Amino acid sequence: MKRIVVLLAFVLFSVAAFGQYVTNSMNFDGQTRQYSIYVPNSYNAANPASLVFGLHGLGDNIGNFSGIGLHLFADTANFIIVLPQALVDPLIGSSAWNSGASAFGITLNGNVNDVGFIEALIDSVSGQYAINPNRIYACGFSMGGFMSQRLACELNDKIAAIASVAGTIGTNLNCQPGRAVPVLHFHGTADATVSYSGNNFGMSTEPMMDFWATNNNCTTGPDTTAVPDIANDGFTIDHFEWSGCDQNFGLEFYKVNGADHIWLGQGNDIFYTREIWRFFSQYQHPNGAVAVAQPILETEAQVFPNPNNGAFSLNVELLKAGKVDWKLVDLQGRTLKLGGFNGMVGENQIEIDLEAASGMYVLKVLGRNWQATKRIIVQ
Repeated sequence: MKRIVVLLAFVLFSVAAFGQYVTNSMNFDGQTRQYSIYVPNSYNAANPASLVFGLHGLGDNIGNFSGIGLHLFADTANFIIVLPQALVDPLIGSSAWNSGASAFGITLNGNVNDVGFIEALIDSVSGQYAINPNRIYACGFSMGGFMSQRLACELNDKIAAIASVAGTIGTNLNCQPGRAVPVLHFHGTADATVSYSGNNFGMSTEPMMDFWATNNNCTTGPDTTAVPDIANDGFTIDHFEWSGCDQNFGLEFYKVNGADHIWLGQGNDIFYTREIWRFFSQYQHPNGAVAVAQPILETEAQVFPNPNNGAFSLNVELLKAGKVDWKLVDLQGRTLKLGGFNGMVGENQIEIDLEAASGMYVLKVLGRNWQATKRIIVQ
């Protein structure tokens, strides 16, 4: 399951806070695990956000996988993105998920509890931000697609729906979901890495879709539609859709004729990422947990010295532990700089260097359920 990079026509973001990816780490199962998180500029704790996980392929990393473009939809659709990083498997020296994919009796990172890691991330992010528990989703490419399928099998008490690209249900899994799960899948018929039929790591594509149709008790379909062949990319696409499934949960499959192991982007007949969010946005978790909007408490912040040269100490009584973001805006409300940090237990003071030109600004600091606003004078 080698990595195939698809160049998409947009700029990648990798640093800062609101509206950009930030790389964080957490301790889980005795190991330090990394992940990137994207919090949209539109985030407001009074309106709980959806949460979307993106799972990279074998040997890939979270920086590269941010290129699938989920951030292009997050700001307007109000969802937070988390890209977890898989651990390096010592046998091959590359990152790999314990996804259930197995070949020749070998399961990479077979002793790593990646399902538990993603569950811990759900809990951690939900502790820092207002997340709608009914709208948590996962998608992935190649081995990340296999991992998404594993989450549909084993973590569907929290994951509402999944989408997989070129990754099926792994050979090493005994998938018994216990409920209907909305599933969207994409696969190229010329995939030489995870074959459309008879792949070495898991189920073939069409038998897997039959499995989900049976599991979801779908009574109609698949209805087949040819996607308009507009792009000059050498591919044609057939769209299969099942209906009459339990709880009206949909099941969809895009068969990409002639495509190898790739993620189709904005220059193709369909943009996988756009289709994934379209699919996710239709479904909520059937358990119907209540999304509780967190009240935002306006708290006092102290800045010293003020005026300053752009470097100062910020003291906030409610700082404490947890993820904190800040942004610097001008008096016209335009965002100039973004930043973030992790507060430590017992800590309520941090140092900030704005590196800003002389003038008057407004500093906005946002914690889990509080915010602080302070006017800053830089001389």
